[in-house]
Amino acid sequence: MIGVLLAAGSSSRLGEPKALINLGQKTLVERSLQVLQAPFIDTILVVLGAEKEAIKALISNERVEVLESQEWHLGQGNTLSECMRVLAPRKEPILVMLVDTPFVQEKHIKAILVAHQKNPSQVIISSFQGQSSPPVLIPFEHQHKLYDWKGDKGFGPFWKSHPDICQWISFDEEYRDLDTTEDKKYWQENWDK
Repeated sequence: MIGVLLAAGSSSRLGEPKALINLGQKTLVERSLQVLQAPFIDTILVVLGAEKEAIKALISNERVEVLESQEWHLGQGNTLSECMRVLAPRKEPILVMLVDTPFVQEKHIKAILVAHQKNPSQVIISSFQGQSSPPVLIPFEHQHKLYDWKGDKGFGPFWKSHPDICQWISFDEEYRDLDTTEDKKYWQENWDK
């Protein structure tokens, strides 16, 4: 299984690279990579675009591969599509996580992996208090459906158009990503509480 961390965006709404924001003693990219180091994930791939050199300098784990996206400036959909196409020859399930979701914990990854073991042909989608969000696990047999994904759209249109191949896993944690200065302030004030 491959764990993919999407960290390529320019963070235009926030005005600074999300991946480099510190929460506690770690940046979001370091924290996200730590969460992805779960059992059953053999390879971790970080997809970079904006600020790629600064982010690469923080990656010290030899298990982590880096994909420098050529399409990151076109939006998350393009980055995701590019990643799926690059990884296609490996024919492995892919677990996708976003760098700006600091509420995601190792227990969420483990629950997704358990669900995948029980239903290996289903796309496993996280639901945080009813809000569908990555992490998302995509079996190889369904990855081709994302090869032509474009623009700023995330996964929402995917699971809405393919509900028959999707399984949702419910979590109690609140969905709150880190997109704005208000989000950053919230997370920095509440990180250790």
